[in-house]
Amino acid sequence: MIERNKIKLFLFSIFLGYSLIVNAQQESSFNMYMFNHQSFNAGYVGSKNYSSFTFLSRSQWIGFDGAPVTHSFSYNGSRGKKNLAFSLTGIVDKIGPLESSQFSADIAYQLKLNDKEHYLGLGLKLSASLLDFNSDILNPQQKQDFTLYSNEMPENLEPNIGFGFYYHTPRFYLGFSIPKMIQNGKYFLIRHNYFVTGGLVSLSNTIELKPSLLLKFTSGSPVSYDFSTLIYFNKSLWVGPQIKNLVSISNDIIQSGAGLGVLAGIHISNNFSIGYVFSNSIGIKNFTNNNSHEFLLRYEFNPRMGILRSPRIF
Repeated sequence: MIERNKIKLFLFSIFLGYSLIVNAQQESSFNMYMFNHQSFNAGYVGSKNYSSFTFLSRSQWIGFDGAPVTHSFSYNGSRGKKNLAFSLTGIVDKIGPLESSQFSADIAYQLKLNDKEHYLGLGLKLSASLLDFNSDILNPQQKQDFTLYSNEMPENLEPNIGFGFYYHTPRFYLGFSIPKMIQNGKYFLIRHNYFVTGGLVSLSNTIELKPSLLLKFTSGSPVSYDFSTLIYFNKSLWVGPQIKNLVSISNDIIQSGAGLGVLAGIHISNNFSIGYVFSNSIGIKNFTNNNSHEFLLRYEFNPRMGILRSPRIF
């Protein structure tokens, strides 16, 4: 088992880019991205004619000091009669001595393509982020290690801008986005390109299948993929597997593996939903305990009464 101080230095090196192979800070991600596309694609905003609140919380590598913890809270507005919508998102990401706080505001226009509820969402994302480095939690062998204490952190909010395209129908979606266009070499921030697609397939009157795929392209890093297939029962209960690629870096050596997970959730009522993900990794040997947990809470402001004909599942 790796000693705690080595773990903290390892996490620190990943996020500040000291690896010779991967030298870019990775953006926050969630296993249940299919329930919150607006976090990386502004074109998703207003894709439904009602608004919602979504909370996501992810904890990785349970039991290790300084393990990654990410929280996200978002409001997605209704597109309304003018097909224009606004949203707000806040993300707090902590790993080792680093904490990243981000706030974003999105605006999107949902262009109606035909009378069959086919839309193309065109969105703009305005964001600001702040990085904070807490060296007090580190315990280096050299108390005045220049590597640890010479890195400057931004003292003010760092603004950014991004965009997203999101084509969607009642049973299919396809999107491309770059949530942060402005790169900053000083703080190892580079552009991330997202491609997402998925749909809903009816197997019977009570069972539906929802496959989804997320690809992330980043200069200097391997292509990241995330694929899941959820089975919906009676439009209220869902469960299914998930697989994603993982990359670990230690002593300038890349280890590749796969993350395996199980997603489950339920629409408790017409408005309120909860979800949970348990995931683990295979092929990564750095840690003996690499379990991760993620929770979803969502509340939807839907003006329609009775059972939802098409619940908010993407």
